[in-house]
Amino acid sequence: MKISAIVVSAGIGKRFGSPDKVFFEIYGKPLFIWAIEPFDSYEKIDDIWLVIRKEALKKVKAFLDKFNIKKVREIIEGGKERQDSVYNALMSLPSETDIVLIHDAARPMVSQDVIKRVVETMSVDIDGVIPVISLTDTIKWTKKKGIIGGTLNRDILKAVQTPQAFWFKKIIKAYERAYNEGFYGTDDASLIERYGGKILSVQGDENNIKVTTREDLKKLEFAIQSCSSIMLNETILNSLRIGIGYDSHKFVEKRKLIIGGVEIPYNRGLYGHSDADVLIHAIIDAILGSAGVGDIGTYFPDTDPSYKDISSMVLLEKTLEIVKSNKIKPLWVDCIIFA
Repeated sequence: MKISAIVVSAGIGKRFGSPDKVFFEIYGKPLFIWAIEPFDSYEKIDDIWLVIRKEALKKVKAFLDKFNIKKVREIIEGGKERQDSVYNALMSLPSETDIVLIHDAARPMVSQDVIKRVVETMSVDIDGVIPVISLTDTIKWTKKKGIIGGTLNRDILKAVQTPQAFWFKKIIKAYERAYNEGFYGTDDASLIERYGGKILSVQGDENNIKVTTREDLKKLEFAIQSCSSIMLNETILNSLRIGIGYDSHKFVEKRKLIIGGVEIPYNRGLYGHSDADVLIHAIIDAILGSAGVGDIGTYFPDTDPSYKDISSMVLLEKTLEIVKSNKIKPLWVDCIIFA
């Protein structure tokens, strides 16, 4: 069974106010990379077809390399509308493709649980599977001039998400018919529905939000933080590195007391070759340890006169440059000081 994923990131971001919303970074990672990684690491996905704006090609390739994305087989130029972009990708897929998943890069918090759910629910007696979530707001419909026409039964209404999974032959046929008729749907499943196909829904994920406006970025950050407090999604876990640092210095006379880059008024300071900032030294060791590239003594030995009395904040800046070259970026630091 050959399964391919199409990730669409070719929109012009009218409501977001920028054509490059998928390049906005959350915790040092572009939105479209967040969206791709769960597919890249899911064993049942054979390849990924990424749809982007032509102008972004060079930038996208650089990010794919930086974040070690392996399964992107081809980068497709997007069309005028989202449906045109998906159609371009479908036309590029090999004929032996069995199932295709179509996902919006504007949903960067998709989990492998949702991906697995739509894939494993696919069967020969249905044409596609889509993830949905229940509505919590009261939904009304309006007449002209904003007059309320009535209240809809939200118990039978669902909010639809991506990725949406389809039998490849069924979805490409639906796209071809829609293209010939000039019909544009609001999602991929609507094309299958239009031509009498059968779509099954499965449970989506409340955190699988769509980034449409800049305000949505705040929701996204909150969703990521919420996951991290319990269990980050598989993609985030796979990219995390944890380091532990420890340092201690004795007090001596005639030295400044520097802790965390701050000079503390005191009659003694800490002994050391540099400014002996014990807190920053521990942080440096933790960062280097997380990257697996040695420790503070490896790069800033106390036998090197160039580091005599140097500010440890300078050493920290150098450390960040070192780990950056190893594709590591610190997200948070917890410290405890014993005195």
